[in-house]
Amino acid sequence: MARIVFFTGMLVAVIGCVSMGKADRVYPTAHFKIHYTPLDDRNIKEIADSLEAGYPKITADLQPGNVPVVDVYFYENIAALTKVFPDFPEWAVGQAINASEIHMISPNDPRQDYHTMIRNTKHEFVHCVSLNINSTIGNNPRWLWEAVAIYEANFPWDPRMLPYLVDQAPPSLKELNEFSSPRIYEVGYFIAQFIAETHGTIALRSLIRNNGNLKDTLKLTDDEFTRQWFAFVKKKHGI
Repeated sequence: MARIVFFTGMLVAVIGCVSMGKADRVYPTAHFKIHYTPLDDRNIKEIADSLEAGYPKITADLQPGNVPVVDVYFYENIAALTKVFPDFPEWAVGQAINASEIHMISPNDPRQDYHTMIRNTKHEFVHCVSLNINSTIGNNPRWLWEAVAIYEANFPWDPRMLPYLVDQAPPSLKELNEFSSPRIYEVGYFIAQFIAETHGTIALRSLIRNNGNLKDTLKLTDDEFTRQWFAFVKKKHGI
């Protein structure tokens, strides 16, 4: 699977609407308002249908209540995106900047994998849903913020391809909270899967509400939690 790259390190405030000029197109759906470019003309309905298809499960699992229509802004490439967000890193593909606004490189950018970018957009939508539950959850803590989004967007890795898991050395939550470490993108799916399958999605919602307070929700310390999710992965995936 292609390496997943997101830029969700910091939520930023944008004043007013982001204008993409006269070429701006808008495709409204029941739950999204997609702002797109000529690059997406041929398959904007397919893109929109894919986002709508993911909506019921994500909202059923996380139960955020009333979620506002989410504005999704697609850009033809990273250069177009950095005109709006000059500090946006070149390796990133998108970000949810608040509870109802996402900015992404288009799935049709020839330098991107189309289907991966659809799931990346769903990943950012999960961030929006999380922010509707708790406005302070953005990267607080990072391990939970990303794990929930990776799991709900269905971005699993093969744990047998991760040498540190094969060597029986799962990363600590402290490491997964460090922005310099990419490992949360590799193991986040399994962390959220462990929570959902052993404690129910109600536990995911509880952790979002209390900013990852494991003692309150699961009665576990950080170290106990790490041991348990890794034991779950070893049994489920045979490593």
